[in-house]
Amino acid sequence: MTTTITSGGVDWAGRLRTGLVDRVERSFTGQREIVETAVICLLAGGHLLVEGPPGSGKTTLARAVAAALAPAPGTDAWRRVQFTPDLLPAEITGYEQPLLTGGAAPFRPGPLFAHVVVADEINRASPRTQSALLEAMEERRVTVAGRTHRLPDPFFVVATQNPVDLHGTYLLPEAELDRFTARVAVGYPSRAAETAIAAGRLTEPEGAGPPHLRAEDVLAAREATAAVAVTDALVGYAVAVAEATRTEDALVGGVSVRATRALVAAARARAFLDGRGHADAKDVQRVAVAVLAHRVVPSGRSGGDAAAVIGDLLTRVPAPENAACAP
Repeated sequence: MTTTITSGGVDWAGRLRTGLVDRVERSFTGQREIVETAVICLLAGGHLLVEGPPGSGKTTLARAVAAALAPAPGTDAWRRVQFTPDLLPAEITGYEQPLLTGGAAPFRPGPLFAHVVVADEINRASPRTQSALLEAMEERRVTVAGRTHRLPDPFFVVATQNPVDLHGTYLLPEAELDRFTARVAVGYPSRAAETAIAAGRLTEPEGAGPPHLRAEDVLAAREATAAVAVTDALVGYAVAVAEATRTEDALVGGVSVRATRALVAAARARAFLDGRGHADAKDVQRVAVAVLAHRVVPSGRSGGDAAAVIGDLLTRVPAPENAACAP
């Protein structure tokens, strides 16, 4: 059940549900939980990794999110980068173009200078090009020829990869995986949804209609999300879940402190999207697999299923009572 949370007289949670979640789901039909996870990442100021087979709608999801946002003046709503082995870092960050007449070389912004960046098949680029994303994703800036350039705000990377076809790919290093707030696995839609897609009966084709939200609306919604109450008991629970991954025999190593912070931020965003002014243990549990599973490496004892290991840990780590999590 949702309630109304206002900030500055605006029901931002309601606007996000109708102007973003509902709208994107009309394009990315039948997979509302994945749509909500994408919006949670946006609200938490993070980035999303989408895995799935070709033709399952990974790029459609990112484009639908971008189509709902009106860009700030001089900024693109979204840009797509097709990652390939020969892609150079300057082709995504931008470069300085020398002038024949001399003088200071002007900076030519790359496709990272957009509110939503679709990094398609990110694991096909070389490690050097992948690393060019690290500064951008973590610090919201790029450095070219010794000069730093700020990226637009909000800045949201949606990266896609095919987890099955690994020919000619470079596995994402742990440092880069850790930059993604959450990972979702896109499967095939239900038969009813696939029938609607095949018949062209989507109620709102991808990108149809004017944008529902401005860039400043997203920033205001982020401020309201940051105001969602989180108690020490709840933070302690998130820390306990993270610590459990570091001592679990079914995992090789555990999650970072960045992951713990992302878990709390995502739980806040989950509560906010549901219209609640405080987060509780159920919010942590609902986002834990998406936030943590891609950051750990299963051992031979786990059967290779990190999500199942995280799910099992959640049943064993004691959760605080809901009353203790209320403001």
